[in-house]
Amino acid sequence: MNRPEPSDDRQRAIAEAIDSRPRAGDSSYGQIVADVAEAVAFCMSMADVQFLLDYAHWRFPQPKMPPVGRTLKDDLKRSR
Repeated sequence: MNRPEPSDDRQRAIAEAIDSRPRAGDSSYGQIVADVAEAVAFCMSMADVQFLLDYAHWRFPQPKMPPVGRTLKDDLKRSR
């Protein structure tokens, strides 16, 4: 996967938030995405969310999967 390029200031803020996050061994991919979504100071559009997912996948190409029975949706709910 090629590096997703931010197309505006909002996507640059998302990329910076992801880049500033160290790869924590105990964080699931869903938790990383949820933490970054919470860290940005604006309501994300669908394009912003897609960029967040694409960029996080590029930055952390082998994410830890949530334990069986838990989903990304569960991680997002838990972070609120």
